[in-house]
This record gives sequence, C-alpha cells and structure tokens, in this order.
Amino acid sequence: MAKSRLACRECHFVNDADVQNCVNCGSSSLTEDWAGYVSIPHPEQSEIATEMNVTEPGSYALKVR
Repeated sequence: MAKSRLACRECHFVNDADVQNCVNCGSSSLTEDWAGYVSIPHPEQSEIATEMNVTEPGSYALKVR
C-alpha cells in the first residue's frame, strides 16, 4: 500500500509522506486530510497559480483541512 502524501496547511504544497517539514515553505503543519490537487509547472504563466498565490512549481492541494 502506498503512503499517503501530506499537504502543507500553510502553502498547500503536496509533500512526500516521509517529510517532517514542508519542502516549499518549511512549515511543520502537515496533514493527510486534503482533497484534490493541481500541478503547476510554470507558475509565472498560470492564472491558477496567481489565484492561489503560488510562485514555485509543484503540486498543490485544492482543499486542506
């Protein structure tokens, strides 16, 4: 069975399950309780990235609880 990935409650970045802190913002507030995600390869060209205040490429959770 695959490990659950963890979403950061601060920046919504989706991290691997074995991390202690978010690799994007450094927050330790990570959760398995999230739904939906979007991959943003070029945030500088993305309207979605602008709406989500995303500046770094990666996968971001849409809803984090």
